[in-house]
Amino acid sequence: MGCEIFTTVGTSDKRDFIKKIFPTILDDHIGNSRDTSFEQMIMQQTKGRGVDIVLNSLAEEKLFTSIRCLAQNGRFLEIGKFDLVFNNSLNMSEFNKGISFHGVMMDSMFINNPKCKSLLFKMVADGLKNGTIKPIQANIFPKTDIEEAFRFMASGKHIGKVCLY
Repeated sequence: MGCEIFTTVGTSDKRDFIKKIFPTILDDHIGNSRDTSFEQMIMQQTKGRGVDIVLNSLAEEKLFTSIRCLAQNGRFLEIGKFDLVFNNSLNMSEFNKGISFHGVMMDSMFINNPKCKSLLFKMVADGLKNGTIKPIQANIFPKTDIEEAFRFMASGKHIGKVCLY
């Protein structure tokens, strides 16, 4: 779509994974999600402008940092729920830039709007078919190993999804 992409990762293995799967994402466009240093990277790479859209799942101070990375009139799409559930406050002065903040609740979109669910499934299927969407890895555990699965997920070293069957 002609977008310049920035992303964050928590480990060097995840950085290597991003570079392998998405070779058009430049190395200097991949920041660290374990601290707030990605703000400096984004502001340096955009010459202080910031980005037009943030798709966010980081929480607390990293969420606030992500908001500061928005350009004038930028859009913030919050797909994490931590800060929403805990009612964490935002610095209202950030809205002086004309930004918008959207809490994206995919689960309620599916429950309340079957047409939206069907459309999204079709878009994903089409994207998988034409290569726009690339499937991510899955680490699969039997449901009897739920404790091991949670420990693995909590380590933060996994790439992709952790699934139980």
